[in-house]
Amino acid sequence: MSSPGLDGRVPIHVLTGFLGSGKTTLLRHLLADKDLADTAVVINEFGEVGLDHLLVREVAEDVVLLSSGCMCCTVRDDLVSTLSELNALMRSGEIPAFARVVVETTGMADPAPIMQAILSEQSLTPWFRLGQVITTVDAVNGDQTLIRHREARQQLATADRVILTKSDLVEESDCVVLLEKLRTANPGATFSTASNGRLPARAVFDESETRWRRPESILPMAANARSGNDAPLGPLMGHHDDAIRTFTVQLERPVEWPVFVDWLELLLANRGDSILRVKGLLGMTDDERPVVVQGVQHVLYPLDRLPSWPAGTAAPGWIVFIARDLTARAIENSLRSVYEPSVA
Repeated sequence: MSSPGLDGRVPIHVLTGFLGSGKTTLLRHLLADKDLADTAVVINEFGEVGLDHLLVREVAEDVVLLSSGCMCCTVRDDLVSTLSELNALMRSGEIPAFARVVVETTGMADPAPIMQAILSEQSLTPWFRLGQVITTVDAVNGDQTLIRHREARQQLATADRVILTKSDLVEESDCVVLLEKLRTANPGATFSTASNGRLPARAVFDESETRWRRPESILPMAANARSGNDAPLGPLMGHHDDAIRTFTVQLERPVEWPVFVDWLELLLANRGDSILRVKGLLGMTDDERPVVVQGVQHVLYPLDRLPSWPAGTAAPGWIVFIARDLTARAIENSLRSVYEPSVA
C-alpha cells in the first residue's frame, strides 16, 4: 500500500465502531500486517490493543515502532496536537515517514468531531486530508445495538466502509440478512466481512472503491423523495428517535462556487445539527477541474480542486447528504431556488 492520495496529503482514516463490535481485535491484527508498514496509528490506550508482541522500540514520547514497521501512539492532550506532533516528528526525521494515519475512536464516540477537526483545523489541513470512515458492526449483537444506541447508528451512517465482524460466530444466513439491513441503512458504503477478527489491510484501507464511487444505489430512493414520499431514505434498524436519511443531489449543470458555497454554508449553519455529513464532487463554471465538497455538521471543508475527474465520475457532479430529520425534498427545494438542479 502506498501513495498518500491524489493531492499529496496524508489521508487520516477514522476507525470507529460501538463497544464490543470487534474494533480493537481487528486493529490488533491489522497492526501486524506488513501492508501497514508506512502507517501511523493513533489509539486511546496501548493496553487495550495488546501490542507487547509487536513492539520494537520507543522512538519518541508515547510513540513506538512496531515489528510490522508502522508506528503507534496514544492521544496526548487532544487529537489535533497528537497529529501535529506526529507530522513534526516525521518532517524532522525523528520517526519514519508514513503514508496514512489510522485514528481509532472509543466505542461510544460520535465520529463527527474527529472528522470536523481533520476537515477544518488549519494546522492539519496543509498536511492531512480526511480518508475513509471505517465502522465495525458486530454480527452477533449488531442488529440490537443499532436499535438501542444512537451513537452506533451515527457511526454506521457516516461510514464509507462497513466491516461486519464476528461472522464466524453466527450462521452465514444471519450474516446475509444483517448485511442487507446495513446496506439499506447506508447504501453509499462499501462492505467487508471479517472472520476471527481478520481482514487484509488492503481490503480495509483501499480508497479506490470508496473515495469517488458515485452511490448509484441511493439514486432511486432520492427520486422517490422528490415524488413526495418523505419516508426515511435508507432507514436504520428498528424504531428509534431519529430518522437518518441518505440521498444524492445530482446537478444539471456546473455551479458558480461563490454562490454555491454561500448556500451550503448557510444550510450547515442553520441545519448543521441535523446534517451528519455532506460529500461529493462538483463541476465549476470557471474551471474544468472538479471541486471536492465535504462537510460535517456545521463545518464546511475549504475549496479543494482535483487535477481531473476521477475514473467513473463526470461533470456536472453530485452531492450525497447524510442527515437526520431532513428530507431530500427540503434540500432539493432549497437548492433549486439558486441552481434548479434535479434530484436523481
